[in-house]
Amino acid sequence: MSRLSLTVAALCLFVMAPAATAAQFVNHGGYRIHYTTFPSTLIPPDVASVHGITRAENQVVLNISVRKGDEPVGVELNGSVTNLLNQMTSLDFSEVNEQDAIYYLAHHTAIEKDILRFSITLTFDDDAVLPYQLEFVRNYF
Repeated sequence: MSRLSLTVAALCLFVMAPAATAAQFVNHGGYRIHYTTFPSTLIPPDVASVHGITRAENQVVLNISVRKGDEPVGVELNGSVTNLLNQMTSLDFSEVNEQDAIYYLAHHTAIEKDILRFSITLTFDDDAVLPYQLEFVRNYF
């Protein structure tokens, strides 16, 4: 495994550790949806560069992964983020597909003392499972 792959895998584990980053999850139709946000400055520069993420104090990264049992699964994501001034921005997700993980990253610029409302629709390949509307709020000070 390359140094970059190890770094990305370590980052994935870091952002999925609930005690370290307040990662959360919800269960829906037999799937577990993990989600978290964190400052882009936590990402090592070489990893940020590979994923097209700008490292800056005002950049927030959203990480979403979905599992069915012990297996990672791919989903279709569409979403937006709305700030305190009620300005809505579409989120552009990029898929990261590692050996034992699939996760999706999006980044957004947050102003100081901002409250961000995230709204993401997850659509599954499984026709028996309805799409899920993930909504949550994060405060940035």
